[in-house]
Amino acid sequence: MPYPSKPSAEPCVTTFDEFVQLADYSLMDTLNADPDATVDGDDHRARQVFSGHFVPVSPTPLADPEYVAHSRTFFKELGLSDGLALNEKFRRVFSGDLSAAHEPMRQVGWATGYALSIYGTEYTQQCPFGTGNGYGDGRAISVFEGIINGQRWEMQLKGGGPTPYCRGADGRAVLRSSVREFLAQDYMQALGVPTSRSLTLYVSKSETVTRPWYSQDSYSIDPDVLVDNPVAISTRVAPSFLRVGQLELFARRTRSNAHPKALEELSMIVSHLIEREYKSDINQSLGFAGQLVELAKLFRQRLTSLVANWLRVGYCQGNFNSDNCAAGGFT
Repeated sequence: MPYPSKPSAEPCVTTFDEFVQLADYSLMDTLNADPDATVDGDDHRARQVFSGHFVPVSPTPLADPEYVAHSRTFFKELGLSDGLALNEKFRRVFSGDLSAAHEPMRQVGWATGYALSIYGTEYTQQCPFGTGNGYGDGRAISVFEGIINGQRWEMQLKGGGPTPYCRGADGRAVLRSSVREFLAQDYMQALGVPTSRSLTLYVSKSETVTRPWYSQDSYSIDPDVLVDNPVAISTRVAPSFLRVGQLELFARRTRSNAHPKALEELSMIVSHLIEREYKSDINQSLGFAGQLVELAKLFRQRLTSLVANWLRVGYCQGNFNSDNCAAGGFT
């Protein structure tokens, strides 16, 4: 596993104020924000994003959030007290209400755009504008980046409401699918497969959304009824959420000369990937071209090892497109 946490025998972070002090935003501080974005993160309508590495966006809080679960194993690895999961401000932040945060943590999160390729074929038709400029994190919003127990981690809300990349949907996740993802991440970790991690899961006591599902005793291949589901937000954690599709987006823009800074932004995000995911494995004295060659070799090794691990445990990844492929080489 490429990203083990250092075990912590006793929790060293027991209060929300102590947790906030761990914030350190390398992505927002070193990469470019979308120049057309709002400053306060009130940016929830679908639109084209033409440049920049991320869009500052505020999550949409759950109404009446209630604790469902947290990963005790991961909390212990991070040195976080189990009691934090029940802390009012911690619960508010990780159910989408960043107004509970204070410096050095920020009251705005970020979403990223990426491109889509399937088996090497580039696609843009999934983008509502047909250009590829509207394709990205539609309901995943990162809200925290920091160094915890000697390791940099990024924390991302799944189901945190719409972003500019939300393709006409509501930006929400339901409890049913959130439980599935929460358990799958913990299970993959326990099986020794490199994976993003589960942190917390909160559900709304009053907010629901309608989703397709199956009627009682249905034999239908596709969902045949609509049902109301409670809305939930799960927090997933990884060293970064940089995807192959993000690099691909900036490569496409460079190739088409989409804007004057396209090549610069491509170089910036590749350098950021190396810094976040491969710094300890790539000789920093190499020139940029040499580091790129090493990056390609290392990613190939991680990816083939990851897929072998999937086969080992009988896991089937049915949607392994470039936008769903972590550039760090984990599930």
